[in-house]
Amino acid sequence: MINKTFLSFLFLLVYQHRIKHISIFLISTLLITILVSVMFISTSIKHQLLSFVDSQSDFVVQKVRAGNRDDIPNEWIDDFRNIRGISHIQPRVYGEYYHLASDYKFTIVGIDLFDEYTSLQIKKVFDGIDIEKFMSEDYMIIGNGVKDFFDKNYYKEYYNFLTPQLDIQRVMIFDTMPKNSDIISNDLILMDIDLAKRILGIDKDKSTDIVLNVPNDTEWINLKVELIDKHHNIKIITKEDLQKSYTNLYNYKSGFFLIVFMILLLTFCLVLYQRYSMINSSDKKEIAIFRATGWSIKAIIVLKVFESSIVGIFSFLLGVIIAYIFVFVFDAPLLADIFLGSHNIGYDISFVPYIEFSMLFSLFMFFMIFFIASVLIPAWKIATSDIDGSLR
Repeated sequence: MINKTFLSFLFLLVYQHRIKHISIFLISTLLITILVSVMFISTSIKHQLLSFVDSQSDFVVQKVRAGNRDDIPNEWIDDFRNIRGISHIQPRVYGEYYHLASDYKFTIVGIDLFDEYTSLQIKKVFDGIDIEKFMSEDYMIIGNGVKDFFDKNYYKEYYNFLTPQLDIQRVMIFDTMPKNSDIISNDLILMDIDLAKRILGIDKDKSTDIVLNVPNDTEWINLKVELIDKHHNIKIITKEDLQKSYTNLYNYKSGFFLIVFMILLLTFCLVLYQRYSMINSSDKKEIAIFRATGWSIKAIIVLKVFESSIVGIFSFLLGVIIAYIFVFVFDAPLLADIFLGSHNIGYDISFVPYIEFSMLFSLFMFFMIFFIASVLIPAWKIATSDIDGSLR
């Protein structure tokens, strides 16, 4: 039945009924654009965050005091180092530094640049970086949001930090972080661990936490028990914990939009059904002529389903294209704020294209089922109505 003649007649019918279809086409395209934009933003953020988590250490050990995190003594590293299965262990320092003249704050992370493993990781992120030069003076690597803030405040080459002892610590700007990591590093400042301790007011023989790697993940459960046996007042955060927290966060936000979309889609289907149920005399006469010329009810229904499917498919494709341009070219203005939340430092986030085609296909099938069902019922009613009455 479906041949060249049928397709030619089908597209001619769509063109003839273009006035009836155009409003549905525009509403469908807008609905799909909003939902797919949310999907693209969510999957892009989750992909970047999970990629960042994958590059982190397997375990983070923190000291807990009265329910709050406390600085951890560096000698605990020697206590943990003897545990079998640990391939790498090192201290880490991080904390927030507030700019006194504003409400802005920076996240300072101090790393041990003398550690061979850390130096290799830095070289992977910053291709061609001169580690020796970076260690020769008080240097820092800053996120793009921090750089914009420094530029606006005329700190082009350095920044003067105020330590808790009210001393001025001048730190030179060495480099900025890659643009595609802005979701994670926008307000981040990376520097040597000893320099970070001076700025944040942490004792030389203490650190914020201890990070360690365990290549064999089957040993993770036993390792957590051994860590607690060494020191009971600790909190252990695994890479899996971070992955779950990020996933749950953005699944929650995506789920909220999905519920809103379901409500909009059901409302849209009611409007769509009502629109196609309002059949005028010319539509009835058209179907009656099909019946009179030998078209079966099945053939008429198939024709109408194909006619509406063309409208649905093209509106879905156009909605996906607009959503892709909106998110990955224009970086989703306004909508991105809902996912990224209130920002500390002004940002110019660029979303990295990442598409889960299985989700996109599921959305397409879900949309088309509702779309076709809302057209199928009125089409069937018309096709089974009295021919003679429609032709008079």
